[in-house]
Amino acid sequence: MLMNLAQPYSTRPSKPYDSLLDFDSAQCEDLLFDKQEEVEIRCRAGVRSVSLHWTLSRNLFRQPFLSGDAEALPANRFLIHIPSSKLRPGFFDIHVSLDDGESAPIDGICTFGFKVNEMPLPINRPADFTEFWARAKRELSQIPLAAEQGNVRKFSSAEINAYNLAHASLPADYDPTGHRCEEVEAFKVGFNSVKAMRIRGWLAKPPGSGPFPAMLVLPGAGFNPRPIPLEQARHGFLALDIQVHGQDVDQATYERPPMSLGDKLFDPPDANYNRCIYLNELQGVNYLASRPDVDKTRIVVVGGSQGGGGAVVVAALDPRIAAVVAGIPFFGDRPYVKWSESANAANPPIDGMDRDGPPALPNTSEGRGLPYYDVMNFAPDVRCPTMMNAGLIDPTSSPTSVFVIYRSIGSTDKRFVPLPGLGHDWSAEFDREAWRWLDQVLKLSPKM
Repeated sequence: MLMNLAQPYSTRPSKPYDSLLDFDSAQCEDLLFDKQEEVEIRCRAGVRSVSLHWTLSRNLFRQPFLSGDAEALPANRFLIHIPSSKLRPGFFDIHVSLDDGESAPIDGICTFGFKVNEMPLPINRPADFTEFWARAKRELSQIPLAAEQGNVRKFSSAEINAYNLAHASLPADYDPTGHRCEEVEAFKVGFNSVKAMRIRGWLAKPPGSGPFPAMLVLPGAGFNPRPIPLEQARHGFLALDIQVHGQDVDQATYERPPMSLGDKLFDPPDANYNRCIYLNELQGVNYLASRPDVDKTRIVVVGGSQGGGGAVVVAALDPRIAAVVAGIPFFGDRPYVKWSESANAANPPIDGMDRDGPPALPNTSEGRGLPYYDVMNFAPDVRCPTMMNAGLIDPTSSPTSVFVIYRSIGSTDKRFVPLPGLGHDWSAEFDREAWRWLDQVLKLSPKM
């Protein structure tokens, strides 16, 4: 449900994953360590190997604070020993350099967590945060939807498989046991939003008049076409995938909208372009709730990357959301991200091990405005069941930032799934688990 790219499916994983180097630990399968006196990480090389050197740094920091040579084992295997006394609560990057005896060194990365539930939570939520977004919601409520929908097209199960492979970046059928129907219908929709924007999307649904559980599918960053959410409809949902920038869903080419040139402006906060994105996403819920074929007690929001962050934001702003699935959510814990960027830019670079967590954002235009949009600051207002994941070697939505969002979620019914060795990527098994989780949360029968 979280793959939101309108492009052909590919088996190639996202960088920085490298199939030549595989990491795991006999101590802890998910690489989230807690009480070990020594963290042991195993590396298996896919080539003949001589030796392996490693360095250790805070997640996203370039400057290492520890280094060593791994213990060589037979069969091109190595064991990295890290004393936990050298660690603070948080996530850490192991950068390795493998000598295969012939070519240039082969580089790799493994990220693990240590006592992550003890990581300090940055506090930078503005005092007027709630009222700021209440004003924005009042503005949105004054805008008539003026909804419209296009011609209906029907898709058989075989046609869904073909479409997923060619246009939705999905395997043909990765969850056959989750089907609730074998034929769906789809059409374009449009409705009004802030700044006189016309939001367009694809809506796909099972045949019939419902009411159906509904799913708002939010896109990742960028200005791109949107895939038709046929797989979501095949799983029994009335699913809406929207283009959040006021562009059509199937243009031949996409340009950066002029309004988005303001996306670096944070002071005043209400001039930031992210405000439009968040409100456009929220308007998607208003559209779904306006439809007679939607079960208004079973509206969920899902997304990956920017869409994962947006899913948390929408769930925080709208109490009608029954559940949220947020994959690799982007734009969270900006104090940590800014701290790592500043440390990496220093001369010489700073390793950041002199303190437990990031300093406060500076009193600048960006520092004053960013907290109104940091996904971390929305998370305490999420009260519905929440499922999240993080790619542990993800350089875009770092595990540090994602886990801070997760820990800040206000719901007591929440689940976090670490994805060791994965970058900014999609996991078929996580999606399957998320489908079963939604079945339980929404109390859906196995078949409609």
